[in-house]
Amino acid sequence: MRKILTTVATVLTCFVSVAYAADAYINLDNNGNIVVSGPFNAVIPKPPGARSAGPVHASPSFLDEQLEISTAGYFADNQFVTVQVETTNAATGTLTNKNLPVVEIAGQEFRARDSCIDISQEELDTDDDQLLEFIEDQNVQIVPAMQAVQLVVVNEDGTAEGTILFMRNVPGGCEAMTPEFKAKFDADFERFIASIRAAN
Repeated sequence: MRKILTTVATVLTCFVSVAYAADAYINLDNNGNIVVSGPFNAVIPKPPGARSAGPVHASPSFLDEQLEISTAGYFADNQFVTVQVETTNAATGTLTNKNLPVVEIAGQEFRARDSCIDISQEELDTDDDQLLEFIEDQNVQIVPAMQAVQLVVVNEDGTAEGTILFMRNVPGGCEAMTPEFKAKFDADFERFIASIRAAN
């Protein structure tokens, strides 16, 4: 599952701001919409029929680097969206999305990649990734495979990163995924991105 989080990345230019709000970068409004603030400012509208989860906040450290991370998401039985904001006190330029290809989504260019990943229950049980654990706590169907797309935006000095991860379960595994399934996934994701643009 970790390979999904590291390989599957720039969302909306309206995401970028300069104000910081301690380590609580994500909150939910009264309607369950995700409200992002701090290094990025945006409202991520809740999709119809989804349930909101989070936010959760963490402050992990690695040697001299201190991270501040906020995460929330929208979940249904076989699909989900997570939104995460991460900041670092490391040197300027530490975070980047320049290694990700540019694609067009909802009429706008983004840095993004998508992938289908086969996932076993054993992999889930042995992975201790914080984001994965948050997802697993929501009781969504992950095994045997997930189609995923991830968008990542980085602030100007490379010390803050915002990520949207959009995933849907693939019954029968990646080899069984049909062109119709992928086309619907892509269309639903494009509508989701369009809803963010409309809300901001």
